[in-house]
Amino acid sequence: MTVSGIDGLLQFLSGSESRRLEFKTAARQFDSDKLMRYCCALSCEGGGEMVFGVSDDRRIVGTQAFPDTARTERDIYNRLGIRCTFETVDADGRRVLILHVPRSIVGHPTSFEGQYWMRNGESLEFMSPERLRELLNEAAPSFLDENEPGARPWGEVVSLLAVERYYELTGARLPNEDSQIRDLLRLHFVERAAFDPTLFYIRRLGAIVLARSLRDFPDVEHRAIRVMRLRGRSVTDMSFDRVYDRGYALAFFDAVEQINALVPVRETFEDGLRRELRDFPEVAIREIVANACVHQDFREHGGIDVTVGDHAIAVTNPGVPEIPVSRFVDEVYERNESLAEALRMMRMCEKRGSGIDRALENIEGRRIDAPEFVVKTRSTTVTLRKGRFDDMGAKERVNAAYLHCCLQAAKGGFLTNASLRVRFGLAKGKSALVSQLIASTVERGLIFQDPATAGSRRMARYLPFYYRDGGDVRL
Repeated sequence: MTVSGIDGLLQFLSGSESRRLEFKTAARQFDSDKLMRYCCALSCEGGGEMVFGVSDDRRIVGTQAFPDTARTERDIYNRLGIRCTFETVDADGRRVLILHVPRSIVGHPTSFEGQYWMRNGESLEFMSPERLRELLNEAAPSFLDENEPGARPWGEVVSLLAVERYYELTGARLPNEDSQIRDLLRLHFVERAAFDPTLFYIRRLGAIVLARSLRDFPDVEHRAIRVMRLRGRSVTDMSFDRVYDRGYALAFFDAVEQINALVPVRETFEDGLRRELRDFPEVAIREIVANACVHQDFREHGGIDVTVGDHAIAVTNPGVPEIPVSRFVDEVYERNESLAEALRMMRMCEKRGSGIDRALENIEGRRIDAPEFVVKTRSTTVTLRKGRFDDMGAKERVNAAYLHCCLQAAKGGFLTNASLRVRFGLAKGKSALVSQLIASTVERGLIFQDPATAGSRRMARYLPFYYRDGGDVRL
């Protein structure tokens, strides 16, 4: 089987290795058992591709592995029970193989010789008991894996989904129709109809990412991003209210741009030049909104609501988090992994687990109040406030100190009196005040002094509570 031209391969090379893509040099051969383990891992992760004949630095070197691809396909089926298929690409005289690995059957993860495998960075390891339990307990596809009603010819699919937007955001040229179909099948945006290979179902994932209008898809039409600007403090008095009812790939950047346009602006003068400074960092706004899109609970009704006021921005998504808010910085967790992966591929959000961290870094760089995470009955709200140290109450200061400690620990460092003074933009003469704040945060059980500095006030440094054994603490 041959890929239509080299476009498909170049599309793979334009990105990086991900949950569904693995590159291998395999200049001469590739170990058969190792291949089985990789196929097992990819299948359990939702399916994906292995590309043979490409080096770690994304150079096409060619491969002589698997000279009889049909035989290897049969071998994989006999040993794993899944039907993988090879595609052969002639890249300027170099042979490159792309192995397509299907997802495992729901509730029946793929195993090799009685063992379940998962990828961890560049290596393979036995699947964790927690992940295996998740796969075994799968009873049905996730909300985003379900199809929207109706099988359609490709021309109608393109009229409903902005396929060109995917290539625009990934930095690739728009390929021919066969390559578009192959890419959207690989991304799980569409599914080919079993009764007619010329027809396709649009999956909810494809709709929520690429829909030209969410109103064309009843199952996701209420998942739009809504941006509101309050005239005062009352949520009933708004000077701006707009619903961005297109797929996130089309609506996200417009919505973020609009939010920034609604944020209050201050004028500053530096070296005789006038500069406009917005009250909230654009990076922080983008990451918080992206985080709300990724972590919404599709079992709950509603979309992403962003409310801009004179002193704060509140971002609300449906659903409550499955991890405590006190662990938002250190825990790597995504409720909707397929959506998160798609948004990352289109460069709309940060790599896994780094969005909140990056938002915090930008907020701390501006010396303003830390985000407040509030879990309600059926929704979660993140509030950004522009207040500085003197504007914060005791609760806000403790929250900022704790999140600073989490961010320092995530970077391999510690909270110290000096680092916290820098975070708040305070002079050295405020050391005693900062020490009192640290003591209050310790009293709350949110941080503790590193035992290596026990007995020393001058050298004291602190870590978040989760770095030692003990129960969780909620803010």
